[in-house]
Amino acid sequence: MSAHNFHESLPGYDYRQILHDRCGECEARGRDLHSALAYMDGDTFQRAWQRAYDAHRPSSRDEVGRVSDAEAPLLDVLYNIRMRLGRTEVLKALRDAS
Repeated sequence: MSAHNFHESLPGYDYRQILHDRCGECEARGRDLHSALAYMDGDTFQRAWQRAYDAHRPSSRDEVGRVSDAEAPLLDVLYNIRMRLGRTEVLKALRDAS
């Protein structure tokens, strides 16, 4: 895996992004969803889960900011999982349990 860059110095940096363009390590994780999921701690996963949902809602695009190319595949997968879980009532059960 490539070296991890200092994100704040990257062109187009946005603190809201989960994976950042022009960071070799983030871009590699974006190409390997298993790696992207495995590196996230609970807080990062929760941010990604919410960001995936918000990024697919037109009304929240300004709040979300630009979705990086590196994070787009991850957010798409998380959004689709969320939609599937919602259809099967699993997501509601998870919310009720917490």
